[in-house]
Parts: sequence; C-alpha cells; structure tokens
Amino acid sequence: MVRWFAALFACALLVTSAGAQELDATARLMRDLTEAPGPSAFEESVREIVVEEYRSLGAGIAFDGLGSVVATLPGNTSGPRVMVTAHMDEVGLMVQYVTDDGFIRVKNLGGLLDQAYPDQRWTILGANGPVPAVSGLPTIHVTPPEQRSRVWSLNEIFLDVGAASRAEVEALGVRPGDGVAPWSPFLVLPNGRYAAKAWDDRVGLAVMIAAARRIRAENLRLPAQILWVATTQEEIGLRGAQTSVDLARPDLGISVEAGVAADFPGIGPTQAQERLGRGPGIFLLDSSMIPKRKLRDFFFSVAREEGIPLQADVLTGYGEDGSEIQLYDTGRPSVNMTVPTRYLHSHTGIIQRSDFDQAVELLIQILTRLDAETVEELASFEP
Repeated sequence: MVRWFAALFACALLVTSAGAQELDATARLMRDLTEAPGPSAFEESVREIVVEEYRSLGAGIAFDGLGSVVATLPGNTSGPRVMVTAHMDEVGLMVQYVTDDGFIRVKNLGGLLDQAYPDQRWTILGANGPVPAVSGLPTIHVTPPEQRSRVWSLNEIFLDVGAASRAEVEALGVRPGDGVAPWSPFLVLPNGRYAAKAWDDRVGLAVMIAAARRIRAENLRLPAQILWVATTQEEIGLRGAQTSVDLARPDLGISVEAGVAADFPGIGPTQAQERLGRGPGIFLLDSSMIPKRKLRDFFFSVAREEGIPLQADVLTGYGEDGSEIQLYDTGRPSVNMTVPTRYLHSHTGIIQRSDFDQAVELLIQILTRLDAETVEELASFEP
C-alpha cells in the first residue's frame, strides 16, 4: 500500500494541473484561454480574455455584429491591411430539452465524433452561472455483450446534473438553448507538452496574442496595418469570419489554427502529415481553401531564412476562416498556418510548446516583411 501511494504521488508530480505549477506568462495565457468555456455563439468568457489582453497592449477594439473582435495596436495605421485571425469558439453542445426526471437532452454545436460524447464532464452555461454535468453511460454490468462495443449516437446521449426533476434543473438556471462546453483542465505533461480542451482554436488565439505582446515589448515597426481578429462561430460555418472580414477589409489574410497531428496510433500520412515537435505547419489543401501559391512559397522562404522548421499538410474534412478572407471582395491571398495538435475535437488535445513558440516567431517574421510592394506582388497574377 505504501508503494502504491508513493507511485501515485510521483505521478501527480509528473503530470499536474497547471494551477499547482509555476507557469510562464505564455503558458498562463494558454491555460486561461483553454479553460474558458466558449462553444459556438457562447464565446463571452473567451472574448473577455481577448479584449483584456489587447487593451492591455493599448489596442483599439471594434466588434462586428456577431461578436468577433478586431484589435489594432497603436501606431500601426499605415501600409497594406493584413488580417490575422483565429476563432474563439470550440466544439460543444446545446441544451435541447429537459425530461420530467431531470435529465438533459442535447444537440451538437460543431463536429464531434459520436465516440466523444458519453462518459465525459461538461459545463452548462446556465442563466445563474456555470452548471457542471456528466454525460451518462450504462454500466457494463447491465449491458448485453452484443451491445458493449457499439457507439452511442448523439440522440441517445443525456446530461446528468444531479437533479431529480425538471423543476430542479430549471432552478439551476438551465433551459433549452443554453450552451454546453467540454470540461477538461489544463495539464502540463513531460517533454514540453500541454494537454487541454479547445486547442481548436485557443492555440491560434494564444499565438496571435503572444505575437502582439512581443511586437509591443520589442517596439517592432511593422510595414503593414495588422488587424488582429478573433472570430465567432467558426465551428458551425465560419460565420464570424464572413462578417468580420467586412470590418477588417484586408489586402491579405493569415489564419492561425490548430493543425492535425498524425503521429499517434490509428492515423497516418494518408490522412494528415503534421507531427508534434517538428515546428508549425501550413495547409496546402483543406476542404475550404487552396492557398495562393505565391503566399504559400513566401512562408516557406521566410521559414528557411529564419531557420524555423515548417511542416506541410494536405488534408480534407477541415474548413477554416482563411477561406472567407480569400473570398473577400474580388479575392485576397490567404493562408492557414497551424500549431500541430493531437486529438482535435475531443475533450483533451495535446500540443508541444516548441511548435507554439516557433509559430509565434514565424508569424512575427512574416509580418515584418509585408510591406506594400511585397503584398502587391503576392496578390499579383502578372506573368
């Protein structure tokens, strides 16, 4: 028994909730962003962090009609307009109705595999504040052998908040239409890796904010006007990008996203190509966009100049906000850069800090080179 407790204690020291560890400013930012609940159309707690961070840098703030945030740093008011974007929302659920005996039926907000729904903890964003919930699952003791390996569909999933009646659920402030977010605390893992929910796309927000912090701290003079845009409702149709692009009016776009790591059992290079620890990535194809080749090649050229490893990913089944920038007005050069992420669209994903730091560095190096002549050349189709 003593040995068992010693082993358990050692494990707790190795993999610990971030609240009990000393984190640097960047890791604290990642923790705060990922732990904030924010399914599509319920991004308030994430928006609050984003606005506070950019206002602390002296940025001007504007909002589109869906709640996307457009931040501009002071003194950055001339040159071509470059929209750097990441989305605030995460995949989640919405309360559909409450049964007479106090169980909650739900519908999805964004793409989750059916395997990801049961036997998890969730946060319901109720009228009286957050309400913890679990998605129930029958025990193996009463499940017939022929059903033990089947996947439960969303229509069979229910949330349990400990209530015994509909009235008790309503007294908690829970009602149809409330958003539901996964619950999964930020964890520090070995090898400079972090585990958390909502890396898609809180990791993109963290890259943007970390880059803006450095630009201000180092007093970097950028040759372009940078519009730092945190969008809403990406997971249900890129909606915030569609509206915020009209506010930003970009000449060029950079979307910062969670990439699809393919370095664990059950997935391989025919599905995705990124791996943790090999630097940031760039999408050469996804289901919503093929980037302009000049802009794609510009990223690889700058990465080589700066000694930053840059991975390439060709995949389908993935849409992102950069495609809405690409379609703005008569068309704009746009690209999607990524931080490789394991286990996207689940309760817990994993990233590597070195990939994140290199993504921040690459973004800054790109922005320092986007003068009017370069942006004009990147947009040109002249032979």
